[in-house]
Amino acid sequence: MADYIPGGDAEFDAWLDNFVTCASANEVALGLVAGDMTPVTTAQTAWTTALAANVTAQQAAKSATQQKNADRAAVVSLVRALVGQPQASAEVDDTERAAA
Repeated sequence: MADYIPGGDAEFDAWLDNFVTCASANEVALGLVAGDMTPVTTAQTAWTTALAANVTAQQAAKSATQQKNADRAAVVSLVRALVGQPQASAEVDDTERAAA
């Protein structure tokens, strides 16, 4: 039997919202009693908060990675330009070049 709960976070979030709305509005017809949905709605609130925090953290991580990559490219460009000077100099021997 296939699982009826979606696997992806966005799909699960939409499914959960629909389930809570429908089940809350139709408790009696679904054979539920007052209070049955309380643990679910409490857990849904925690889930919604955690999902939002996760999305924010992922966006921050992507931004940080882009900045890190840009900063690395900038420093590599500067280092390559600077390294060319001792490489071209007859006054710098191979030992000094290797040490740098």
